[in-house]
Amino acid sequence: MWGLTKAVLVVILLLLSIPLISLAFDRGEVTRISVGELKKMMDDKTDVVILDTQPTSIYKKGHIKGASSFPWKENIALVETELLPRNRSIVLYCACGPGEGDSASVAAQLIDLGFDFDLVKVLKDPSIEGWKKAGYPME
Repeated sequence: MWGLTKAVLVVILLLLSIPLISLAFDRGEVTRISVGELKKMMDDKTDVVILDTQPTSIYKKGHIKGASSFPWKENIALVETELLPRNRSIVLYCACGPGEGDSASVAAQLIDLGFDFDLVKVLKDPSIEGWKKAGYPME
């Protein structure tokens, strides 16, 4: 009898997890934008928040003009996002190369914490290096 009860519980748990699994796959990958697209957003005075996900020590040596430091970490707590607007575009960047590892990780965490999937974007490779090479404004 106990074996049947366990089997029923496992089936129920699996059925309950299907919506969560499908949400994760339906969402797809975070949108990547080019250096030129971010520059155009800034030139057009689009209301955008730019987050540098590099370590603070690197951020302090130079960052995209107007960017705020929001260093990558494995698990971002909801309280750490309280000052970030939920109704504006957020563009994250790093210097991680193809795949944009750190900024993509932070973007995914923000989305998991309830930020709008369509408003969270990652600056694609060459990211900060491409920004510098183009001669775009730095601080």
